[in-house]
Amino acid sequence: MIKTRTSRVALTALLMLPVLALAACAAAAAEAPASTPTVAPTSTATAAPQSEESGPVWPEDRCQDEQLAAKLVERPDLSAAGREGFEIVLTNVSEQACSYYGGPPGVLLLGADGTILTSLNDSPVESAPPGALAPGESGKVEGQLGEIAGHDCPTKTTATTVRVLVTSDGAGPGIDAPADFQVCTDGWSDLSAGPFIRIS
Repeated sequence: MIKTRTSRVALTALLMLPVLALAACAAAAAEAPASTPTVAPTSTATAAPQSEESGPVWPEDRCQDEQLAAKLVERPDLSAAGREGFEIVLTNVSEQACSYYGGPPGVLLLGADGTILTSLNDSPVESAPPGALAPGESGKVEGQLGEIAGHDCPTKTTATTVRVLVTSDGAGPGIDAPADFQVCTDGWSDLSAGPFIRIS
């Protein structure tokens, strides 16, 4: 009888072991501090807004002949074999700023009686960047005129005036400046000019 009771006690103890073990694990889990997920720090700094680059704003009004004054300047440094170098300075003499687009203006050489003796040849010219002239500011056009010494010129004459045409399509009266160029009356004289460049 004692043996049977002991066996039952032992069996009960064996059956209780898993229950006790589970209870112990649950208690240990409850006592352990809850793990918090690691969150990568986020930067609160925001990128500074980039300012949009805006190009220069030119006056809406294009330069007109009546706004400018012309001056012819000798430029021996621009001369080449058989070609005489010069520069035409154009100054805004008005009270209003005006814009230009960098292409070469029209250039004519006139005789004393106002006759057109020669004009620019048709050689292509690369345009300079556009810009603007405030009152009192100047731009320039560099050019060359073929010398007539080595040319069979039937009649030589003197161009006493250089006329620059800046108004769109040459519709203006032109801007005149005194000149002293030897040219041929047969229209042979080779006249070339570069783009309009602002004088800094």
